[in-house]
Amino acid sequence: MRGSVPNYFSNSLQLVKRFAKPIIDTYEKSNINENLVNAAKRTVKNAVDFGDDVGQILRKNLGVSRYGNTTYGTYNRPGEGFGIPRPDRTVRGAVRDPARFVADFLGSNVFSEKNRQKAWLYSNPFRLVSKAGVAASKFTGLEDPVAAGAVAAGVPILFHTLTETSGPLHQGLRPRGYKAVAPVSKEEDPTGAKPRNIAEEATLRFFGGQKSQPLAYKDFIKERPDVMPSTISDYRRYMNRKPEAGKRIDIDPEKQTFTAFGGLVKGTARGLNDPEIRIKGAPISASSVLGTAAAIGTITAGKRFLDPKGLGVTSEPRREAVEIGLQPGEPVRASSIDRKVNKETGEILSYPVGTIPKVGIRTGRFFQSEPSYKGEGYKIPTQKLQDRLREQRDYRSRADAGVARAQREFDLSRTHPDAAARRKAKVDLDEAKEIRATAQQDIEETVRATKDFAKKNLNFAGQKFQEVFARNPGLKEPALVAGGVLAAVGTAAIAKKLFQKAEQERIKKEDPLQYKKYKRGDYTE
Repeated sequence: MRGSVPNYFSNSLQLVKRFAKPIIDTYEKSNINENLVNAAKRTVKNAVDFGDDVGQILRKNLGVSRYGNTTYGTYNRPGEGFGIPRPDRTVRGAVRDPARFVADFLGSNVFSEKNRQKAWLYSNPFRLVSKAGVAASKFTGLEDPVAAGAVAAGVPILFHTLTETSGPLHQGLRPRGYKAVAPVSKEEDPTGAKPRNIAEEATLRFFGGQKSQPLAYKDFIKERPDVMPSTISDYRRYMNRKPEAGKRIDIDPEKQTFTAFGGLVKGTARGLNDPEIRIKGAPISASSVLGTAAAIGTITAGKRFLDPKGLGVTSEPRREAVEIGLQPGEPVRASSIDRKVNKETGEILSYPVGTIPKVGIRTGRFFQSEPSYKGEGYKIPTQKLQDRLREQRDYRSRADAGVARAQREFDLSRTHPDAAARRKAKVDLDEAKEIRATAQQDIEETVRATKDFAKKNLNFAGQKFQEVFARNPGLKEPALVAGGVLAAVGTAAIAKKLFQKAEQERIKKEDPLQYKKYKRGDYTE
């Protein structure tokens, strides 16, 4: 009966070990030179040891992910970054530790799909667009996590909309001129454009990645009156075309199209009035690229020139630094303040400024800047004006709540028989109002400081931008994102219009009759 083994690799090792001794014994009994026998022994031993080393590395690093896939090494979700190793480093690593090199190769390519899963990122256009959105959010320099997240999520949505891979929401993301993925019956809608359910249609397209075919031309032209018969005919032919037998790349100069690698990549200079390249069926049109680039460029330029990163620094440190008697730029040593902790609650009563656990991490008091060298110590940081305003507005909200609470207590005390209680309620109310007034004065001072800083450091447009959002700094970056969306839509529309005009001029020369019918509206009728 055949015994089970962990895998065929370990089985091979057992076979080598089993037959190693008989082979060596045969060498020793023969009349072969002693040096050859010793060399054979060393070769077999080295092979066995090398195999053992590789097997040990594999056994330590092979496993099963939470998704049920065989993994090698630390499991990462597919597509979470893919670094191409430098050839020189790969060679040096193989020479330095050949067992590790062989084990990594086998583990990543044979016993698991680690490398294929990473490489999948570069063969999936939708995943590439999503990664591009994340990269764009970092490139823009946006500081607000919500605004940066909007860019990361918005770039794929914008790109799919501009390429008309996705249509409007009220059509279940069905693009204009295309059939529904889940249409109603032929009796109800012979064209196949009406979806059974908008939510179902959107789900199949957004999550399932389903695509559909264009409508018949008589129905297509009703939703896309900008496309001529010859254009849609050429486009259909281009979408279904594959390279001829024996050709990796097939170029059609007359139709200005090409297709390569069995249809994996194809492109056309015309498209539906818009040049495009398709990768695995996903379109990348010229207008969508220009529109997306315009959006990212607008947001980046706006952030740089209208709302620079780190805009507006106060001349005073944060309140917490003032409370412990420190000034901006003052070196802080570990001996500046002793740590005092409430033994019952664990609350830090006084903060040891010079012994902050991690540089750049909010510790409950304020941020510390990293010293240029160890002997310098830490310096009290300053604060951005908009961050200071945000804290002051929060303080004002708490002051408003305090006034409301004191007002209620004062109203109730009017009928209180004790005069001292009535006086105390009046004093508490006056103090609460004074605190609120002081908080509002701080806000006004910070608003003025923001405008003054803009006048001294920014151009005219930046000054006006800061004046508009001086009281609501949280709306600055959302406004920049909205401006980027408008720039994208406008740029894409202009580009598509120019390409459309060029296509019409071409058809006007090549087929004047078709052009005249198109202009008269014969096709839409």
